[in-house]
Amino acid sequence: MRRALVTLAHPQHAGMLRALRVLDDAAPAHGWSMQYVFPKRLPLLDAEGIPTDRTEILPGLARWRRMGGTLMLPDVLRLAGLARGADVFYSTTLSTFPQCHLAGRLARVPQVVHVYSSYGDARSYRKHWLGRARNVIAPSADSLRLAAEALGGFGPGVRARVAYNGMDIDRIKRQAEDGAGQHAVPGTGPLVGMVGNLDWRKNPALLVEATPAIRAAVPGARIVLIGAFPDAASEAGVRERIAALGLGGAVTVTGFLPNPFPLVRTLDVLVHPALRDPFPLALLEGMALARPIVASAVGGIPEMLVDGESGLLVPPKDADALATAVVGLLRDEGRRRAIGAAALHRLQTEFTLAGFAATMFRAFDEAVGAGTA
Repeated sequence: MRRALVTLAHPQHAGMLRALRVLDDAAPAHGWSMQYVFPKRLPLLDAEGIPTDRTEILPGLARWRRMGGTLMLPDVLRLAGLARGADVFYSTTLSTFPQCHLAGRLARVPQVVHVYSSYGDARSYRKHWLGRARNVIAPSADSLRLAAEALGGFGPGVRARVAYNGMDIDRIKRQAEDGAGQHAVPGTGPLVGMVGNLDWRKNPALLVEATPAIRAAVPGARIVLIGAFPDAASEAGVRERIAALGLGGAVTVTGFLPNPFPLVRTLDVLVHPALRDPFPLALLEGMALARPIVASAVGGIPEMLVDGESGLLVPPKDADALATAVVGLLRDEGRRRAIGAAALHRLQTEFTLAGFAATMFRAFDEAVGAGTA
């Protein structure tokens, strides 16, 4: 049985923890076991089923993100010590790759890095030492392309591949049926919403800007932002715009919900107005619940959804186009049902848990076979 040492600097990201849980469940069938390193122990780790007995806490793991690229030798040495007997380092995101790269070189353990983030410029890829990676995984072809372009192409001997995330459909459905603690949205009109971290990349402000046109065409339509803002300033900016547009009674912000799926299941239209997003897990979760989706045609989203068939794709930053697509679906229940059903079918056939796990463990096996050179 081979062992992977898995690092994640931000264990508050529920979607990534769910992906790790998928790998943890599948690991024995592929001849692997998983051990985890996080900067802190959060209740969310228990909620997502990350095993305590295979988890180590290393506060300095998040130091690279907090201190703008400062490496601390004790953190690297501790990681190298934890890697004794491991067969591969797996950096779940770029942010822990510098530490894993150095620790892996010390412990003579190959490193695999997952480029979940897509950056707007090459500097961030270089900052996180992607050019030193020999085993690279990306969640979409678009994300892999951006990473390669940032480096001027991957060098000889680099093993790079796409691993499309899957989704545990039965689990999402079970959680959606658990209405305990469900957030109530005032009103009775059609419900339009987005779900996830409400940061500038997900662009919740665009849905707010589209709301007047949506409500003018479909009176009584309600808007819900399911999730939390990353900081007080970004939340204040969106709330100020909601007030300026006179939408105080029409737009609800739930804050973080441990289980958002009972509310997601009630959405008449799921919106994802992102500026960029490599392969949004929030959309896979919406597909699992057969929600009709309107999303920006950015990042890996066009790889997820077939425009006009399993979702509607609109240009980013275009509130009018977003509103038009949403209104069209709100006015046509039959089309909503057909698109939602097609989204679920696409998830079941193209983005499976088994396919995701097989690709990931194949990458681990190849990294071990190639060694640390």
